[in-house]
Amino acid sequence: MGWEKMKRYRHIGIVLLGAYLVSGCPSPSASSLLVSSGATAHSTQVTVAAHTLAPTAAVTADQRQAANAPAVNFDVCADVEAWQRPSESEQSRQIASNPRYAEAADSDPMERASVQFSDHAVISFTTYGLSARMEPITLSGVWTVADDLWGCYSPETTVAINQGSRAEAWLLNQHIRDLKWQGDRYVMTVEPADTGLQVVMFDRVDGGSAATDHPTPLPLDVVTVAGEPVTVTSGDWQ
Repeated sequence: MGWEKMKRYRHIGIVLLGAYLVSGCPSPSASSLLVSSGATAHSTQVTVAAHTLAPTAAVTADQRQAANAPAVNFDVCADVEAWQRPSESEQSRQIASNPRYAEAADSDPMERASVQFSDHAVISFTTYGLSARMEPITLSGVWTVADDLWGCYSPETTVAINQGSRAEAWLLNQHIRDLKWQGDRYVMTVEPADTGLQVVMFDRVDGGSAATDHPTPLPLDVVTVAGEPVTVTSGDWQ
């Protein structure tokens, strides 16, 4: 040990002794002097411990409500893993070749309907009609796998949908992970995917009414597993 270091430790000892004689315990300045002299590792441990003991953030009311929200049972009645939206050129050719849409292909209502279904990843339904289903099937690009959907629409199911006791949602490039009834709305959690189409059905707990000429959209909010909102559009007849 060099002479300069011995002098420094001797000085520290004198400071500590003076602190004990005056107050019975080392002063903050003396303690800090001791730590800075030769306890770098100990200082690091103290810092880590302080971070470990930091109070955690309080659970929000929304988080508590979400955790306690009752689960809603659901069925995935169609799951087409390889589905992808057709390209714009494929979609245009399909619409132009369909007599139902050919004459109105360039009209404003047709343009709005096309955007409505092509720009959304979730389409909800509280009504059923075969001809009315053709609009979202064609305009969303689901026409490429339409044959995979028809098994979802048994007579009992379509009656239940129109009576307001069952609901339906199409998930485009999304996979359902969870469904809950929270407050006055359904909250569905999904995981985004590069491909895939799911048709999800569930019994309604919101007291839905029978189908009318002006159906009320399903009270459905959709979020990803990361908490990002996913916009929902209604596929019901307008």
